[in-house]
Parts: sequence; structure tokens; C-alpha cells
Amino acid sequence: MRRQPGTGEQLPHARPQPSAELVPANSTQTSAISVLEALPDPVVVLNHRGQITGWNPAAEELFGWYGEEVLGRPWTEFVVADGTNGNALSHLDSIGSTVQRGGTWEGSFPITTRNGDSLLARVRAAPMMSGGMITGTVVTAIDLFGSDASRDDQQRAAARAAVRAAVLSRAGMQLGTSLDTGRTLAALAEILVPAFADTCVVDLLDENGVAQRLVTVHSTDTAPCPPMRSGTEIHYPARHPCDRALRTGRPVLIQGAPRVKALDQDEECDRKSLLLDAKSLIAVPLLAPSGVRGVLAIALTEDADPTPRYDTADLELVEELAARAGLALENAAMFDRQRTLALALQKSLLPTDLPLPDGVSIRVGYAPGAASEVSGDLYDVVELSAGRIGVVIGDVQGRGAHAAAVMGQLRAALRAYAVLDVQPGQLLSYLDELVRGLNEEILVTCVYAIYDPFTRRCALANAGHPPPLLASAHGTYPMEVPPDVPLGIGPLGPGGGKGAVQFEDHIFSIPPGDVLVMYTDGVVERRDQSVDTGVRTLCLAIERVVREPRAICRAALRAAGSEAHDDQAVLAMATSTVDLPLSRLALPARPEAAFAARHHTRAVLREWGLSEHAELAELLVSELITNAVRHASGPRPTPWSFSDSDQYSDPEPPPMAEDMMELAAVREYADHLGALDEENELDLLAEPGLLDELGMLDGTLAAPGGSRRLDLVLRRGLRALWIEVHDPDVRLPRIRQAAETDEGGRGLYLVDALSARWGARPTDAGKFVWFEIPLF
Repeated sequence: MRRQPGTGEQLPHARPQPSAELVPANSTQTSAISVLEALPDPVVVLNHRGQITGWNPAAEELFGWYGEEVLGRPWTEFVVADGTNGNALSHLDSIGSTVQRGGTWEGSFPITTRNGDSLLARVRAAPMMSGGMITGTVVTAIDLFGSDASRDDQQRAAARAAVRAAVLSRAGMQLGTSLDTGRTLAALAEILVPAFADTCVVDLLDENGVAQRLVTVHSTDTAPCPPMRSGTEIHYPARHPCDRALRTGRPVLIQGAPRVKALDQDEECDRKSLLLDAKSLIAVPLLAPSGVRGVLAIALTEDADPTPRYDTADLELVEELAARAGLALENAAMFDRQRTLALALQKSLLPTDLPLPDGVSIRVGYAPGAASEVSGDLYDVVELSAGRIGVVIGDVQGRGAHAAAVMGQLRAALRAYAVLDVQPGQLLSYLDELVRGLNEEILVTCVYAIYDPFTRRCALANAGHPPPLLASAHGTYPMEVPPDVPLGIGPLGPGGGKGAVQFEDHIFSIPPGDVLVMYTDGVVERRDQSVDTGVRTLCLAIERVVREPRAICRAALRAAGSEAHDDQAVLAMATSTVDLPLSRLALPARPEAAFAARHHTRAVLREWGLSEHAELAELLVSELITNAVRHASGPRPTPWSFSDSDQYSDPEPPPMAEDMMELAAVREYADHLGALDEENELDLLAEPGLLDELGMLDGTLAAPGGSRRLDLVLRRGLRALWIEVHDPDVRLPRIRQAAETDEGGRGLYLVDALSARWGARPTDAGKFVWFEIPLF
């Protein structure tokens, strides 16, 4: 009497008779069935449709069904009673797909017997081949609970399953939270070793399809496959599992040492390709939508277990990890493309070649932060009128290409406003209106300063940015320029009118040799320290180096550290220890002022060794003085601004009679001095008596009768000469189109035609009109 299958009890009923169509037809089939029945382990044979064609007595005992009851029917009806074991069903689907690809599946999962009992089975499925085609499947199963001898296997299987679950959980967290390809895959390898493997390597394909080693991790320091420098080219043998995985895009499982050894080429090749002393190996391609990106391979090499090997469940785990890694690689590649675009955009929007203005030395340092995206840091240096310099540094809140694009808009607007020569506070007010007009929730901080190297005076306005530092011989310290509100968020005036947000101008002098240091918040902000601590650290770092802009920028970036989260930008401007040539002359707003201005210009240029430029300079100075005299002596107009009602041009010229009266007055005064002759004019300033007669005291021409004063300023730079005239009229001049019969209206036309450039800038007390003459 036989035991009832699946229970160990005796069967009281007889075995069912097989149906006629399943009776063996020839001796070959009879021999195969005899061999099958003689096997001690449960064996199930399936055709290509998954129907049972072989079911030996050991399978009857394990599953509880006689062979005559199951032949010709789908095996899932009997291995999983009523289809209720979802875990087993998923494994059965995996078995079918693996065998159809020509692979072998091995793993452990619970199954249900005929009488409803559950058991843990160790299952192995392999394809049957005929004529090079897959014709069926051979499945073997062992009850891990069925004997005392298998209890150790059961415990090992349970422990292995727990390890797989832990590895999958940890790896999933790592792969889902990072966009750094190298660090992500290195962390994944360290999770697999030593918990799941003795050795793990990751290779990525370069743009030419050549494998390059990215990660090598071993469980011991004496591993047979030594660590390689990242980027080392790896050329696998043709039969190597990693080569097969890369070529076919399919995973490869090698379960035993004999199969690994069959692939040996030579020791050096094996040492690089993970085969030396490997006893079981898995190689899985890293797949992405764009194709195969690389390969992940793990191996068991230790001798603690006499028969170490991976099974199909292990392969499925590594496949899952590789799939997640491939997705992470694709995300990282997409991010790299976006970051490269943002960096290129940011680089194109930031200045590459800074100007070389007179009287200062300027350097900029910039370093991207450790964060995954670029930020909106901006800096710039603008050459202004009369040799003055505008310097700016700022930060757009946010990261990525959008922040860089906003930064570019602000930089373009800033340069346009800077050309207008407005004061720093007024310029920030214009930028504030621009930021509000973007209709985006962004915050921008900015510091803008105008430095005059001839007078060493600096005007600075701060919109919510860290105050600049001043590095001097006495130390480095933050300047007392309290920040106003950032751009775009300050309170507007009643009704939200334009220009309601005002930014204060701070005026101060920068001593010779001192360095003005401007920086973004990424230089001083850290998650583990306060901003004040960061500023003190920056000051100490600057004090340790020479007061030279390049050295200061490098010291500031070193103090920020390579792990700084935000981008870091530093702008250092050192003032010259040598004074630049400068001459001033105050004149009355009277017709005779043009004569004195010409004479003073010629004398100063002769002293500076620029006599060859005197004739042109005198002509243009005379035109500016004449314009100022004509338009600066009337009633004071309303203050100049950018409103639509402002006057941008000179008023209409006076009548012809008035022009002739002015000309006659100038000639009469010059004849009286006997200075109409050019030679006498050159010596005018050397004659004290003439100075007294003109009312010129200490280089200043007195303004008789209380008339308004004009100021003539000459500045000599290394490459240019600037001459400017200040008058109390706040209206800005423009070139008029004079008719052929007009006696006047051509003065500014001459200035525009004969100078390198010219312009006007407003002041609190009027305006400067200036022109530039190149010296080389």
C-alpha cells in the first residue's frame, strides 16, 4: 500500500488508468519514462505549452496527485491548488519567461499540495532542447521541510531571502535619492559586498562603446581582482559573462565553479575580468531607454561555504537592482545634460574677460557648489564715464537653468542702467521694478558700487546682500553698509507707484592699496555654522594672504570649501597706491569762461606731456563750456528723472542777436587782456596779474555777480583722456540737427564726431557732460 501523496498516509483506492493517447508509442519514450520514474527527486516534464507530459512517483508523493490525473493538463493547476498562492504564481511566471529565453531558473518558494498543506520547495527549471529549439521544460523540486538533512538548507534559504530583502530595500533608497552616478553605483556595490557578494564591479560604456571600470569593491583586502582607477578600459574575453550581458542585453548566471573555470583565459585577464577564483557569478546589463549603459557583476569567491553559488532568486534580485540602477543612470544622464546646459548658459551670461580700468586691479573667483544644480550667482564690471568703474555682485534665489536665465536678464538690464550713469541706489530701484515685472516669485540680492579711481571715492547701495569686506593693512572687516530689502519684495508707496522702493547710497573713501571684497552668500553660509561665523572665517582667510585680488579670491574659495552646497562667487578690487593725474578748475557761467577753459586745458596737457592732443581738447572743451554758459544761467529747472515729461535736450538756441552779443563780449574781454594771440594765451596762467584781473584765485575763477559756477575736470588715464564740464542744469543734452543757415546747434555734433565717445551723467546738483580722447 502506498502513502497518500502529500500526507504520508496510505491510499485505500487504486491508481487511475491513463488515457489512451498518453500511452507511450515507442521504446525510446518507454526508456525515458523508466529513467524518470527511477529518479529519487520529484521531476515534472512540460511541453512547450506548459502541459504536463512527465510526472514521476516522487512528484506524486510531493504534490499529492497521481501522474494519470495530471498528464496533459497545465502544471499550474496542480503545483498551486486553485491558483491561490500569489507568491508562487509570480515565480511560475518567472520560470516560464526564463526558460523561453534558454536560461535556467532556480529558487525557493512556497507551494500548496492537493490536500491544502503548504510546503517550502526548492525548485529548478531547465529547458529541453531538440534540433536547436526549446521543446519543453524539466522541473525538479525538493521539499525543504521534508527531512532533517534539509533543515540546514531551509535555514540558509530563509537567511538568504532575508538578505535579499534587506539589500533590495537599502539599494532602493540609495538609487532613488541621488543623481551622482559614481557615488550612487559605488554605494550600491558597497551594499552588495559583503552581505551578498565577495566582489562587485560596475563598468559603464563610453561614447565609443568601450567598457570603462567605474567601481570595484571587495570583501577583503587580498581580493584577486585589485581595485582599478576609475576610467580604466576593460576588454572582456568573448565568452565572459560580462561581455555576453553587454552584447545581448540579457542577464547571465553561472552557478558553479566548474562552469566558471571553463571560461578561463589567462590569469591577468581573469584578474581584471572578475573570473579568478570565482565560484559563482552574476552579470546583469544596466539598461536604459537609450540602450545598454553598462554592466553590474557580482561573484562569490570565498571558501567558507564548500559549494557557494547563486540561484535564480539571486539573479532576479540583481536584475531588479540593475533595472533601478539603469533608471538612475538615465535620470543622472538627463540631469547632466540639463546641468551642462545650465552651466553653459551661466558661463555665457557671465563675463569672461574683465576690463582693465585705470587705478584698480580686479579679479573674480567662481566655483560651482556641491549641489546638483547651478545657481543664479552674477557678477560684472562695467566701465563708466570719465574712468569710473561700476562693480556688482548678486544672487538669484533658486537653482537650475531658470535661475541662470533670470540672472542673465538682470545682468543685461544692469549694464543698460549702468550706462545711464545713475547712482547705485537709483540703479537698484530700476532693477527692483524689473524684478517685480517678471511676475515670478523670485528673490534677488545685489550690491552695486561705483568707484572713482581719480578721487578714491566709492558710492555703494545694497539690496539684501552680505555687506562687502575691506581688506587693509590693519585687518579685514565687514563694511558698515546695512543692507536694504532684496529686489522685488520691498514695500511700494501709496497705490503701488513705480520707484517707491528707495535704496540708500553709502559714500566712503577707499585708501590706497586697500581691497574691496564682494561675495555671494555661498561663500559664508553652511548648514553647520552661522553666517557670522562664516564671515569671520572668510576675514581670517583673507588676512593670511597678501592684499592682491587673485590671492584673495583663491583664499575665499578655499575657505568656502569644496563641499559648499551653494555656488560661490568672489569679486576683489584693489586700489592703486599711485594717484592718477587729475585737474579741476571752477569757472563762472559767463562767456569769458570758454577762453579760460581753453587756456587751462592747454597748460594741463602740456604738463602731462600730451601737447599733441591739446588742439582737439581745446576745441571740444570750448563747445562744452559754451553750451553750459548758454543753458546754465537761466532759472533752475525741475530735477531730472526718467519720466515721460522730462526734457532730454537743450532748449531752442537763443536768437541770433543774443549769439552775436555773447561773441562780441568774449572778443572784447580777450582784447582787453591782450591775450587773443595764441602765444600770449599759453602764458596766461603764468602771469599773476592776469589771474587777478580775471578773478582767478587758487585755480578757481570767481563767479562775479553771483552767477552760477561751472566745473572743468581733466582726467588722464593710461589709454584715454577724459574731460568733463559740470553745470547746474539737470536737463541732459542731445545732438540737434542744425539747418544750413543756422548759426548754432553744431557744438555737440562736433563733440560726437571728434571724440571717441561722449555722454552726460546726472548729479544731485546738475550734470556732467564729458568726452573721451584716446591716447593711443
